[in-house]
Amino acid sequence: DNDNDNDNDNDKMTLISSMLVTAQKHLSDAGATREAAASSLASLLSRPDLEQAELEDFVMFSNDVLKGYLRGDVGTGNVKDVSVFLVMGVIQTLATIFKTGSRSNLMERHLRCVEMLWEQAILVAEKAQPQQSSDGFGSSDSSGGGSSGGVLVLRKLLVKLFARVGCSYLPPKIASWRYQRGRRSLLENLENTSNENETGNADGGKSGNGNGTDNAAGLRDRSQDDSDLFDVPDQVEDSMAQLIQALTDPATTVRWSAAKGIGRVSERLPAICADDILDAILELCNDEENDNAWHGACLSLAELARRGLLLPKRLGEVIPIAIRAIQYDIPRGQHSVGSHVRDAACYTCWAFARAYAPNVLKPYVPELSKAIVVASLFDREINCRRAASASFQECVGRQGADNFKHGIAILTAADYFSLGNKTDAYTTVARQIAQFLEYREAIISHLYEEKLFHWDPEIRDLSSVSLRGLATMEPAHFAKTVLPCLVGYAMHENLFVRHGAVIGVAEIVLALGGDNEEGIENTGSGISEELIASISDLVFAIEKARLYRGRGGEIMRAAVSRLIECMALAQVPMNVKQQIGLLDSLDANLKHPNEIIQVAASSALYSLMRSYFPVRESGPSERLQSRVVDKYVESVRGDENPAATRGYSLALGYLPAKLLAPTVEGLDAVIDCLCVSSHPSTLIGGQGDAETRRNSIKSLVRICQVVGVGISADANPTYPTVAMDGSQVMRVFKALFDAVEDYNTDRRGDVGSWSRIEAMKGMEALTYLVIKASNIPHTMSCGPEENENTKDVPCVPSIARRLRYLEADVSTRVRSCLSESKPFRQFSYSSTQTYFDDELVSKVLSSILKQLSEKLDAVRGQAGSCLERMLSEKTSIIVPFVPSKALLLEALRLNDIPLQHNWSNPAVTFPLMMKAINIEAFFESILAGMIISVGGLTESITKSSSKALMDYMRALHKIKAVGKIAKIGHGLIKLFDKHTKDGRVILPLLVTVDKLLSHGLLDAILVSPTNDFSKDLSLRVRREASRCNDIKRLMAIVPVALSILHCEVAETQNTTLLFLMRLLAHKFPRVRRHTAEQLYIKLVEDESVVPNATNIEAGNDLLSQASWDRELGPPGNVRAYRNQVANFLGIELSEKDLSGPVMKKVVKVKDDFESYASLVSTAGR
Repeated sequence: DNDNDNDNDNDKMTLISSMLVTAQKHLSDAGATREAAASSLASLLSRPDLEQAELEDFVMFSNDVLKGYLRGDVGTGNVKDVSVFLVMGVIQTLATIFKTGSRSNLMERHLRCVEMLWEQAILVAEKAQPQQSSDGFGSSDSSGGGSSGGVLVLRKLLVKLFARVGCSYLPPKIASWRYQRGRRSLLENLENTSNENETGNADGGKSGNGNGTDNAAGLRDRSQDDSDLFDVPDQVEDSMAQLIQALTDPATTVRWSAAKGIGRVSERLPAICADDILDAILELCNDEENDNAWHGACLSLAELARRGLLLPKRLGEVIPIAIRAIQYDIPRGQHSVGSHVRDAACYTCWAFARAYAPNVLKPYVPELSKAIVVASLFDREINCRRAASASFQECVGRQGADNFKHGIAILTAADYFSLGNKTDAYTTVARQIAQFLEYREAIISHLYEEKLFHWDPEIRDLSSVSLRGLATMEPAHFAKTVLPCLVGYAMHENLFVRHGAVIGVAEIVLALGGDNEEGIENTGSGISEELIASISDLVFAIEKARLYRGRGGEIMRAAVSRLIECMALAQVPMNVKQQIGLLDSLDANLKHPNEIIQVAASSALYSLMRSYFPVRESGPSERLQSRVVDKYVESVRGDENPAATRGYSLALGYLPAKLLAPTVEGLDAVIDCLCVSSHPSTLIGGQGDAETRRNSIKSLVRICQVVGVGISADANPTYPTVAMDGSQVMRVFKALFDAVEDYNTDRRGDVGSWSRIEAMKGMEALTYLVIKASNIPHTMSCGPEENENTKDVPCVPSIARRLRYLEADVSTRVRSCLSESKPFRQFSYSSTQTYFDDELVSKVLSSILKQLSEKLDAVRGQAGSCLERMLSEKTSIIVPFVPSKALLLEALRLNDIPLQHNWSNPAVTFPLMMKAINIEAFFESILAGMIISVGGLTESITKSSSKALMDYMRALHKIKAVGKIAKIGHGLIKLFDKHTKDGRVILPLLVTVDKLLSHGLLDAILVSPTNDFSKDLSLRVRREASRCNDIKRLMAIVPVALSILHCEVAETQNTTLLFLMRLLAHKFPRVRRHTAEQLYIKLVEDESVVPNATNIEAGNDLLSQASWDRELGPPGNVRAYRNQVANFLGIELSEKDLSGPVMKKVVKVKDDFESYASLVSTAGR
C-alpha cells in the first residue's frame, strides 16, 4: 500500500517540482554536483512564475538548516542531517539568487524572508571563523566539519552573500561622486568637445563608460548630485562589517572576494560613508604583525582605486601605506612572512597608475617610484620582483616618462627575464639603475639599512656584494656614512645585524681599497684614520666578545674570514701583532669542521700571506716557515682530527710561492705530504677521510699553478722561488692517477668520486702547465701568416726551428734502447725542458675515458667536459701526442656538433664510448668503465650501457669479427686478474659476463676448442668463489658457471660441474637453493650440458623437491641429497666432498664467573 501511495505521489509531481526536489537533495554533496545543484536551484527559484510559490518554502528550509548547523544537532522539519556541505549548498544557492534574481521582487515581496535569514547568516559566519592559535595568529584553514570552525569554502560563500545582500539594500546606481580619469573609448575621446577635461578632476563630472554591472536605472541616476543623501539600512552596515572582517581572513580567496565585495557596495554608498569605509580599511594597517590584514587592505585599496572610489584628496594617506606594504617583511622564527603583501602592494600601485591622471599622482611619484624600483631589484621572491617591474612598467606607460624619470632605460635593464635571476638583479641590474642619481641614494640606503640585515643569509651576502659594486660610484658617501654605520653594528646583539654588518664592511673595504696598490688610506675616499683603526681591530673585538660561540657562530667565523681577506686585499695598515693575530684566527677557522668556514679561511690565508709577512732576499725566516708551512705539513701528516687535516691540507694549496717554494727541499716536503694524504688508502685517526683526500688533490693542483713548472710563476725579484722540476711533476701526476682510482665509500655513498672529479680537473690543468713548460714542436705555430683559411693545411716549421729538435748522433740512443730493451719512442727530444710525452698523454686520456664510461652522472659530466676542452682545436693550448686523435674526435662526435654534449645523459654517452672502444690505446680503460656501468644497480644507467654494449657485440657477431670478440674476452679475463677478490669490480663483472653469455654473444670463443677463454673463465670463477662470504657475488657466479658448461672442452665441463656440486653443499642456504634452482632450469633447457649423466630425470626431481636451505647434515641431510644428484648426473665426488669438511671440536673451558649468580655470591662474601 505504501509503495502504491508513493507511486501516486510521483505521478502527481510536476517536472518543476521534481527538479526542485532533486536539486535540493544534492545540496549536501561534497563534490562539484553541489555547485551544479545550487546553480540550478537558484535559476529555478528566480523565475517569476516560481518565485512566489517556491522561494518562501526554500527560505524556511534554509532557515532550518542554518539553525541546525548553529545548534550542532539534528535539525527539525525537512532537515534530517545537517552537515557543513549542506550549509555550503544552501549559502551558495542564496548567493546565486541574489546575483541573478530580481532586486525589486526580493526586496519588496520577500523582504521578510531576507530578514529572517540575515541574523542566522551572521551567526554562521561567526561560527565559521578560523580558530585563533595561542600566538595570536589565525590557524590554517580547517577542512573538518562546521563544529571545528575555519571552513574556507563556507567563509568565501558567506562573503559573497553579504556583498550581494548589501548591494540589494542600496539604490541600483553608481555614485556620481567617484573620481573618473576620463573617457576610455578612443571614439568618444575623438568626438569629445575641446572644453572637456581629459585628465578628470576630484569633484566628479560627466563620466565615461561605466561599470559592466550598471543597469539602465543606474545610468539614469548617475548624474544625481552628491547632496542627495539617504539613510543607509542597518543590514548594509552589518554586511560591510562582515566584509571588512573578512579582509583579515587567513585564506587568500576569502580576502580577495571580500575586497571585491567592498568595492561593489561602496560604489552605491554616499561619499561620507565611503570615507568611513576607507578609514576602516586603513586602520587594518595599524597592526604591523597581522600580514593577512595588510594583504586584504592592499587588495581593497586596489579595488577602490580601480572603481574610482578612492578620491585624490585621500592619496596623501594611502600612498605611504602602499609604500610600507611594498617593503613589508615580518620575521617569524627561521623565516618571514609578507611576500603576499608585497605582491598585493605592487598590484595596488599598478591600479593607481591606471586610475589617476599624471598631474594627480605627480606629488607622490618620487617616493613611489623609488619604492617600486627597489622592490623590483632586491625583493627575495621572484614573483614580487616581477610584479614590481610590471607595476613600474604600467606607471611609466600611464603616467609618462616626465613623472617617472629614466623609465624607459630602467625598464630595458630591469625586464622580466633579467630580474628572474636574483644574483643578476642584485649585482648587474642594480649597478645599471644606480647610474641614475634619482634612484642611487634609495638603492644604497635600502641595501645597508634593510637588506644587509635580512633574515636570509643569501640575501645578506648578495647585499654586501651589491654594495661593493656601488661603493665605487659614491666612495665619499660610503666612507663617511655607510662604513661608520656598519662598523657600529658589527657588535650588535642580533645575529642577522652583526653578520650583515661584518660582511658589508668587508666588501666595502675591498671596493674602496682593492684596486689601489698603495692601500685603502691613499684612495682619496676620505676615510678617516680612526675608522681604519676601528676596522683593523674589528676581528679582535669580535673574538673578545666571544661572538663565535652559540647560535650563529659558524656564519660569523665565515664572515670574519672574508673580512680578513678583504682587509688584506685592500692593504689595511696593521702592525705585526695584528697580522699574527689574524693568522691565529685563520688557523682556528681552518680546524673548524664546517667546510664553508675552511674554504673561506683558506682564501683569506692566501691574501693575508701575500699582502703581509714580507720575505727577505734569502727567503722566509725560519720562524715564519715553521709557523706556517711546517705547522700545516706536520698537522696533515700526524693529526688524528679529520677536521684539522681537511683544513690544513686545503690551506697548503693557498699559500703563496714565497712560502711554498723558497727551496727545492721545502717544495718537496709539501708535495710529498699532499701526495701521501691524497692516496686512497690513507687513514686519518684509523679511518679514511674523503674530504682530506679531495682537499689534498685541490692543493696539489693549486701548488703547481702558483709555483709554476720549469719557470717560476711568481717572478718577484725581491725574493727567490723555485719552480717544479720533472721529478716533482711526475709525482703529482702519479698522485692524480692514484686519486682517479679512489672508489672508497661510506654511509654517504661513493665519496671517492669527489677525489676522482678533482683529479680529472687537476689532470687537465697540469697538462696545460707542462705543455707550456715543455719545448714541444707540435705546439709551435707556423708564424704570423697562419690564419683560419690555412688551419687544415699541414704546418711545416722552418729549417732553423726544426734543427733545434734534431739529435746530432741518434746511434747512441738506439744502442741504449736495444741494450735496455726499451722502445725507441717516436717523440723524444734532447731538450731538458720536456715534461710531457706520448705515454703520459695516453695515460691521462685513458683515465678520463674510463671515468666517462662509468655509472655516476656527475663524474661522467666532469670527465666529458675535461675531454672536450683538452681535445678542442679552438683553445690556445693544443694537447699533442693524442693517440688516434682523428678517430677519437670522430667517435665522440666532437667536431660535428658545435654544442657541448650532455655527458651526464647515459643514453648519449655510452653509445659514443662503444665507438671509441675500437681505439687500441683506450680499449682497456673504456671496457673497465663499461663493465661497472653494465653491472650496476641504477636502472637508467644499466639499461643504456647494456644496450650500447649488446649492440656493439651483436655487430661484431654479425660480421663474424672473432678477433675482436676474443679481444673482449681477453679483456674480461684481465679484469678478473687485476681485481681479484675486489667485490666492487667483480660483482658487476660477473653480471656483465652473464649477460653476454646468456645472449650468446661470446659463443664464438666459448665453444671454440682452440680458445682458452672457457678454461680461463672457469678458473677465475672458481677462484672468486673460494673463501667468499659475499652472497650476492656467489649468486652471480652460479649463472656464469652454468653458461661455461656449453663449452666443448671436456676437462672444463667436468671441473665446472664439480664446482657446481660444491655450491650445492655450500655453507650459505641461499647459495644452495639458488644453485639448485638455476641448475634445474639449465637441465630442463639443455640436457647435453651433462654428457655423463645416468638419470637426468631423477636428478631434476631431486633438485626441485629437496629443501636445499635446510641443514647440511642431519636432520636436513642436504649433503646426502647433493651426493645423489651428483650420482644421477655422473659427476664423481672425492671422499672429502662426499663427507664434507671435518669440523674441529671446540673444547669449552668452564668459567666460574660466567653466571650472574656467581657474581652476586662472590660479591656478598
